Amino acid sequence: MDYSVCAQKGVVFETRNHDFDELKQEQEPRWFAIVENTCGYYILSRFVNSTDYFWTHVLSRKVHTMLYAKTRDPKLEKVFYCPPYSLKNEFEADLDSFVQKTQDEVIEKMAIKEEFEMDRHKLHRPDFRAGQRVELLSYANSLEIRVAHIQEVCGRRLNVTVRKRDYPRDFDELEDDRQAGHDGAQYWIDQDSFMMFPVGWAAINNYQLIANEEYIEHTKKIAEAFDDGTTPRYDINDATPDQFEKPPVDPEKWDKLNIGQKFELLDPLSQQFKCLHVASVMSFCKSDGYMIISMDGPQAAEESFPIHFHNLCMYPMNYAKKHGIKLAPPDEFVGKFKWDEYLKKQKAVPVPEDVFKPMPSKERMDMIEVGMHLEAADMCENQLICPATIKSIHGRLINVNFDGWDSEFDQLYDIDSHDIFPAGWCDFQAYMLQHPKTD
Repeated sequence: MDYSVCAQKGVVFETRNHDFDELKQEQEPRWFAIVENTCGYYILSRFVNSTDYFWTHVLSRKVHTMLYAKTRDPKLEKVFYCPPYSLKNEFEADLDSFVQKTQDEVIEKMAIKEEFEMDRHKLHRPDFRAGQRVELLSYANSLEIRVAHIQEVCGRRLNVTVRKRDYPRDFDELEDDRQAGHDGAQYWIDQDSFMMFPVGWAAINNYQLIANEEYIEHTKKIAEAFDDGTTPRYDINDATPDQFEKPPVDPEKWDKLNIGQKFELLDPLSQQFKCLHVASVMSFCKSDGYMIISMDGPQAAEESFPIHFHNLCMYPMNYAKKHGIKLAPPDEFVGKFKWDEYLKKQKAVPVPEDVFKPMPSKERMDMIEVGMHLEAADMCENQLICPATIKSIHGRLINVNFDGWDSEFDQLYDIDSHDIFPAGWCDFQAYMLQHPKTD
């Protein structure tokens, strides 16, 4: 889209004024700004009648046409206009008059057109919407899938929680459950998260489903239609398989996978993301491209979970050794772990290396350097996105340190992970960025 009309000196717009974020939390404070300079997609702007400057992305949700709030919200129930605090001496005697006077001054200037607001909205249009019903893998028990609803959408990120009315057991038992929809609960995941499935996935794949009887019957019919090759009937708020579209699976690679094959796993259900684990293919699902995997050990069956072929947590045997990462042996393993000895003892073979996601090109890897800054979702508290720094690079995995935190909290991310973002992503999406921990 053509954004040049906004990215030029002298254009006026309205935007959030963070000086008064805490004044009325149920309303968004806004003021008028004028573009002073540009740099690519970023505009250096100044609040009108002040010397307060700030940079913002021209396509961010903080940039609005003049008086956009007033036309959409005439009673100003969700938004209120308030100048920057630096102008306090000028407006504290009569705020309403000062606001009106400023509006009159800027209304005739070159402003962002309303069409731009609508076009920009299309860029942010997500694949999912708030209110949709999905199936969510239980974080506390990966053998179970529960019914959940999308509460909020922010770009690719979805706040998905289990509601009391969808849970057939005692909801009070979920007091400490991160996914339970208690007041203010937040469980943010990417729209491609391995945790989330379309309505009916559990029934189709005979996976343990925790739901009320009405939902179970509804998804049984979906599974029957799937088996018969007919089109299932979904409710209007059901998330459907077409919203979970995956890249096609190479049939030659898929045929090379077998039950019992071994590989190295970045456990997505872990409380720490600092090492890889010895793991195995446990079984295959009816849904195309899905399999059940688990870390090796005496609790392998109880700790298994479904994953799609196109994932960012499976790595070939000896990946950890090759790229300088710790490999955690199976629970209760005694002695020094060596892959060749372990495979011989288990009478097993590894997943062929050519099945895994290939290494990115050298050109792309050369763009990533130790010390670069980014924003990263905390995998243990996934509603938190924090400023972070690349600490080390291990093949296609990067070790990320959250700024201000000790190295014990470092986490590994695949470079294609949707849980890491370029610096400025939170500002672009109007998502709350956590402040770095300081002494």
